[in-house]
Amino acid sequence: MRYTSRPATSRFALAAALTIFGSIAFAEGVSVSPATLTLIDVPSSAPMSAAAVDLAALGYSELEFFTEGTAQRYRGATLGKMETAEVIDGGYPYRSRVLLRRPAPEAFNGTLVVEWTNVTAGQDIDFAFAEMYEHLLSQGYAVAVISAQKGGVDRLKTWNPDRYGSLSVDADNTDPQGGVVDTCVAGPECPADPLAWDIFSQTAAALKETGEGAPLAGYDITTVVALGQSQSAFRLSGYYNAIQPLTGLFDGFLFDDLATQLRGDQTVPAITVNSEVTADMFPPAAPSDFVRIWDLAGAAHSSVYGAEYVDRMVLRDASYPGTNEPLSFTDTLASQNCAMPSSYSEVDTGAALSAALVSLEAWAEEGAPAPQSQIFARDADGKVLRDAQGLPIGGLQLPEFAVPATSYAINGPTVFCTLSGYSQDLTAEEMTARYGTKNAYVAAVRATGQALTEAGYLLAADAETSVARAQAVDFTQ
Repeated sequence: MRYTSRPATSRFALAAALTIFGSIAFAEGVSVSPATLTLIDVPSSAPMSAAAVDLAALGYSELEFFTEGTAQRYRGATLGKMETAEVIDGGYPYRSRVLLRRPAPEAFNGTLVVEWTNVTAGQDIDFAFAEMYEHLLSQGYAVAVISAQKGGVDRLKTWNPDRYGSLSVDADNTDPQGGVVDTCVAGPECPADPLAWDIFSQTAAALKETGEGAPLAGYDITTVVALGQSQSAFRLSGYYNAIQPLTGLFDGFLFDDLATQLRGDQTVPAITVNSEVTADMFPPAAPSDFVRIWDLAGAAHSSVYGAEYVDRMVLRDASYPGTNEPLSFTDTLASQNCAMPSSYSEVDTGAALSAALVSLEAWAEEGAPAPQSQIFARDADGKVLRDAQGLPIGGLQLPEFAVPATSYAINGPTVFCTLSGYSQDLTAEEMTARYGTKNAYVAAVRATGQALTEAGYLLAADAETSVARAQAVDFTQ
């Protein structure tokens, strides 16, 4: 199957009026030429990082495409920049890949979610999908997972040269005006990605096409949301600030931890769901009229639920080769010698992300603003204020934190120990001492979930999941 899209010009193609630091600047838009998508058909192998869940049982199919075209390089699309980027030059060929998970057309809910894969672990991992896949797959979303960066593409090539050997996203990173075009957000040792912006844009533009022969032909796409976690959230922050004003491709942005400061002069809605464990690692970002920040009390960089999904995926793919056998994502933390066991957190990041996505859809489609930001209280130095138990003050407090069955703490000493978090189940005796009876505990969880649902920070289905988890907790008699 080969699908060649027609050139698409964004609604910003003539000019975008942008208010920057109180003045008006006009930035010329760019025409986004959709990538060419070619179905990857290698019967002897399966896609790397394919969904680690039975999609067919949920009425879904998963297709993998080569995505290719010619990309431009941009000046000013680097971490911390708050102005629209400018095109340096173009004509750089690339070939990468995209995974598309789609329901039947009649089950599609109208929203295409496009995730920028995280490559910090040395391969493509769709961490945000891992956190919220149950909502996405039960509610009829189409989900695309784009490999936009060299770190992920190079691992695809070594993992299966027969399937992925033709991939290339390389380009000169030298700016003709001096310096470099792109700076790696993870440090100087990782590769730069000057073509990543157009790879992401052009692939998303191709997936938005619904004409005959397109991957989503017959699907009525009303909303397109960009999604990214951690390193990918850094990248998408740059996209929001520097590239989105040029392309106008996305209707909303959803960040799963570590989004940087977003421009306050855009009218594209964005929500960031931050973990507690990263709250003191970087200067806190501020919300604005179209930006919401939900600081998630007790949350680790990956929840226990997201980590379980990723473990299934990397063990199936044997993509983390150990000395004697493949490693899981969790296994890789064992060498960190953390001060406390790295057990992640039971605070359900995916539940907050799901509520945020629903809010983004309503904001983009109906103009109904999302619930207000929920931010940690901070001292004069920007550090999180904590109570006598060391727990954060403020933020969004889901039932698992507000009515806990576990203890929470910031782990260490390495950054990976901190990111993985720490939680430990309270004993049956401790639960009884804290709540008295199991009925009282479950009732408190239910009341907290109901209040959050009414306020728009939790979906009813996830509130019920919290109650079900509470009912499974042991109490002394």
